[in-house]
Amino acid sequence: MQEDVNISASRILSFFKLTYRRLRLVKINRNLLVYLMFFFVSIGFWCLQTLKEKTTQVIEFSYEITGVPKNVVFTSDMPQYIKVTAEGRGFDFLEYMNKSNNHITIPYDVLQRKNGKLSTEPQYIRRQMQKILGAAIDVNNCSPFILETYYSTGKKKRVPVIFGGKVQVGMQHVLGDIKIKPDSVDIYAPQGLFDSVQSVYTDNPFYRQVEDTIKARLAIRHIHGVKIIPDSVKVQICVDLFTEKKIAVPIYCENCPPNKLVRTFPIKADVSFHVSTGKYNKITEKDFLVVIDYNDVIQNPSRCPVQLRNYPKEVTHIHVSPEAVEYVIEQAD
Repeated sequence: MQEDVNISASRILSFFKLTYRRLRLVKINRNLLVYLMFFFVSIGFWCLQTLKEKTTQVIEFSYEITGVPKNVVFTSDMPQYIKVTAEGRGFDFLEYMNKSNNHITIPYDVLQRKNGKLSTEPQYIRRQMQKILGAAIDVNNCSPFILETYYSTGKKKRVPVIFGGKVQVGMQHVLGDIKIKPDSVDIYAPQGLFDSVQSVYTDNPFYRQVEDTIKARLAIRHIHGVKIIPDSVKVQICVDLFTEKKIAVPIYCENCPPNKLVRTFPIKADVSFHVSTGKYNKITEKDFLVVIDYNDVIQNPSRCPVQLRNYPKEVTHIHVSPEAVEYVIEQAD
C-alpha cells in the first residue's frame, strides 16, 4: 500500500511540474505565479492527507438472480439496489473505484425456500460485498440485510376485477355501467395465498359531481406476495340523465299454504323509480318482485303490508304504492 501512496504522490508532483512549465510561457506577475504554485501544492498535499484518512461511504450495488427455473415466477417486489455502508481509507476506495464493479450475481440454487418464500441466508449479501470491496474496506451494514421474495411454480388462475373507487353523480344524473377492460386478470401466488384470492380491486379514486363519461387507467391494488398480470386496467364510468318511470307489478303471496289462495285488492302495485334514459325501455315489471307474506296476513285481519323483494340495481328512489292492500283468503281447489 505504501508503494501506491508513493506512485500517487509522484503523479501529483509531475502534474505540478508540467503546470509550472506552461505557466512560465504566460506573461503574468511573478508573485501571482508563486502564489498559485503554492496554492496548488497545498491542495495536492491536502488531497494526499485526506486519502490516507479513514472515511465512510454508502455504495449502491445492483444484483441479478441467475439460474431461475422457467416455471418459477417471483410474485412480490424486491428492492432495485442493495445499499452498503463501508469504511476504509480514501486510497482503498480509489482502488475499488478503478474496478468499476457494482454488480453481483446470486445463483438461484443458494436461495432458501420455505412457505412459498425465497430468501438469501443471513450474512450472504455481506460476504458478497466484502469480496468485491476487498479486505482493506470493512462492510459495516447492508440494506436489505436479507433478500426475500414470494414465488410461484407457474400456477395461475383468472380472477375478476372489481372497481374499488367511488362515484358521486351530479344533479339530475344517474350512474350507469362501469366497464372494466380486461374484466379479469391472471394471478400468481404461493399455495397459501393462491386459494384465498377470489377477486382483485382497482385503486380507489373518488369522482365527484360527475355529469359525463369518465375514462381512466387504474392500477390494480397490490396484494403482498401476489403477482398480478396485467397490473392495470382501463375503466369507463358511464353517467346518464335520469327520468322517472312507473309500472304496475303483480302482487304475489309468499309462504301461502297449498290449500289456501289469497287475493289482493288491488292485484297490482304501482312501482315508481328513477332510471337512466338509456335503460328506460329495458326495465319491465319482470324485473321487480312485490309480495305480501301469509304470516302477516293472518296477523292483520284487514290490511296486509306490501313488500318489495327484488328490483334491478340500475334503478334508484323506488316507491311502492299502495303500501298495504286488502285481501281475501279462499280455499284452493
